[in-house]
Amino acid sequence: MPSTADEIAANLRTQIQRGELQPGDRLPGIETLAERYSVNRQTARQALNQLKAEGLAESPGGRAGTIVRQRPTTRLVRSRNIERDHLGYYSGPTVQHWRTIQGLGLAIDTRPVPADVAELLGITPGTLVLLRERANGDPEQPQYRQLAASWFHPDIVEDVPVLAGGTGLGGSYDRIEEWAQQPLQWEEEVTAATPNPAEAETLLLPPGVPMLRILRVASLGRGSKARVVEVQDIRMSGELFSVRYPLQRRGAARWPVQPSTGDYYSAGSQP
Repeated sequence: MPSTADEIAANLRTQIQRGELQPGDRLPGIETLAERYSVNRQTARQALNQLKAEGLAESPGGRAGTIVRQRPTTRLVRSRNIERDHLGYYSGPTVQHWRTIQGLGLAIDTRPVPADVAELLGITPGTLVLLRERANGDPEQPQYRQLAASWFHPDIVEDVPVLAGGTGLGGSYDRIEEWAQQPLQWEEEVTAATPNPAEAETLLLPPGVPMLRILRVASLGRGSKARVVEVQDIRMSGELFSVRYPLQRRGAARWPVQPSTGDYYSAGSQP
């Protein structure tokens, strides 16, 4: 019985994952796959396209055909601590030296706010909201970059109108804290997303590579009196970056704990 495109792709995927096919190795061509698996050319092409869509293979052009794509084996860990230098706040030492990417500088505009950001801001989806969007990254390693879009609550823009223009050293966060005379608080939500074409182009994402998305909510005050002033939509390669954080012991998990089955070892059990 002829194989399906999924079965052919699964076979090649296994060979890649086991290291039988190494990065840069040429995959069997359409004619070879069609003959080997007793399928037509269209089925063989679908199998190769499936591996490309997963980011496992690529076609560099010329006579190279389809090859196994080189993928990073380690990721740059993004600290989610807020730190500060003479320029203002930043998220961890790995990005302190990052700068705005030439040709992809700051854009200030008023646009309809997307639904998920609107919910965090506590406003109606589609409301026209001030947006400050920029792309920054590592000047020495251009593949390490991120997109950041800051959506500001209309009320804070009314209170701090400089947010719609040049904010100077320290940026938006300094101007808000100066006005409020109190510190901002931040909370983040980390998800994965499929990039749209513009995001993939700006972030240099090959086909099949997911996007790491972090929604950072900036608030003044705490608890029921907290006022959300900005939501920052941060996007980066899900293949090049990771987020790491310690797990905290809380509640009944604080040490020392009460074992669920009593004193297991003193009862004669061995490790």
